[in-house]
Amino acid sequence: MKTLRKTNLRSQRGVSKMGLLLVAVFLGFFFSFGLKVGPIYVDHNLIVGLCQDLIDSGEANNMTVGDVRIRVSSALRINSITDFDLSSIRMRKESDEAIITIAYEKRVPLIANLDLVAVFDSTLE
Repeated sequence: MKTLRKTNLRSQRGVSKMGLLLVAVFLGFFFSFGLKVGPIYVDHNLIVGLCQDLIDSGEANNMTVGDVRIRVSSALRINSITDFDLSSIRMRKESDEAIITIAYEKRVPLIANLDLVAVFDSTLE
């Protein structure tokens, strides 16, 4: 019985170098993916939050689309977001209530010639 146990312990030596390399490559890929995708959604949530605050406070009802874009532009400058096209923000009014639409797509290079495309289309009432 003891000899059987010793042979089992000798055959279980842990992960191989190739297995460890494979795990490192997968972790590196997912870490890189997360670092490229995360900021896209953080920036979008910031823009949507700014516009939603304008609607919730009632300020958007008295503003033009240019005023909304200026307000968003100043907040984006403070947060060092430079690659957002302000023409993606549109506004219309129905029964004296402002409705802001934010529609754009963001393209980020992922690996070599592969790009990641995120499409956003938010309507805030």
